[in-house]
Amino acid sequence: MIDLSPIINLKMSDLEAKAYKVALLWMGISHEVFPDYAHTKGFPKTGDPRKSMLFKYCYKLIRETQGLVPDNEYSQYIRAQLDILRAIRIGDCHPYIGPQILVGDRAWIRWKVWKKKLKAITENSTLEDVGLDKTDEEKVVKELVATKKYLEGKFTSGYQEPQVMMAKTEIARWVALEKVSPFYVILSPWTQRHCDFKNVFDEELYRSSITPNIRAKFTELFPDER
Repeated sequence: MIDLSPIINLKMSDLEAKAYKVALLWMGISHEVFPDYAHTKGFPKTGDPRKSMLFKYCYKLIRETQGLVPDNEYSQYIRAQLDILRAIRIGDCHPYIGPQILVGDRAWIRWKVWKKKLKAITENSTLEDVGLDKTDEEKVVKELVATKKYLEGKFTSGYQEPQVMMAKTEIARWVALEKVSPFYVILSPWTQRHCDFKNVFDEELYRSSITPNIRAKFTELFPDER
């Protein structure tokens, strides 16, 4: 049974009340999508739920997405994160699933990519018909920049195609751990030649979201990749 009494008893603000409701949605949907996963605890059995990590992440989400995500779409927002991460595997395991996946640039990209696919399905359009906006492109570029920095740190002897060949299983793990962007994997001729990501993430979903601006930025960041 959903208990909304803390909203009144603790005199929560409007933002706190929304965060509390989103936290309840998270607990229900995450257990539905990952029924066998060892989920972290939600609210404390006694005391103020606002002191829990779950509430703090949900409050951060609400604060950062005010005016961007309608109140009635937060359940879809949560499901988008979980659906996309469910497709990512490290061997027989999924990446860590916790409320922190709800916030940050990668969460926003997952949301927009998921909405794009949903819109294509419901409107009988193609994925190419539904584009990412400029803000989303900027977030993808930030991912590519972070990926370049991470890979250069890993391949201290020089990031070249032979290193990618030797580290192809590691790259799949780095994608799952959100150290390497799926957009990099799709755009990189090296990873496309040497790595198999069919069981790591939905390549079609990300490929359809690549814009000319994103492709141009990849070429600028990774000029040696052919």
